[in-house]
Amino acid sequence: MGAPYVVTGTLTNGRLVELDEALPLGDTKVRVSIEPITASNVRPVREVIAEIRKEQQESGYVAPTREEVDRYLADERASWDR
Repeated sequence: MGAPYVVTGTLTNGRLVELDEALPLGDTKVRVSIEPITASNVRPVREVIAEIRKEQQESGYVAPTREEVDRYLADERASWDR
């Protein structure tokens, strides 16, 4: 038996599972274990972003300025031609 794939999907009509991503298996018989994902397990994006920003602020993180990012990108792109 090969290594298992773990993907999410949606159960429709009680029998059909539509996976969120394709698997490299083709048409073959598989074993399926169903674990419902409840809404309480999924955090809203706004909540996650707020937590990240709070942790960054508490740690003293300072985001790069636009000029710093532009300079970094220009240097990176210039290195491609070398």
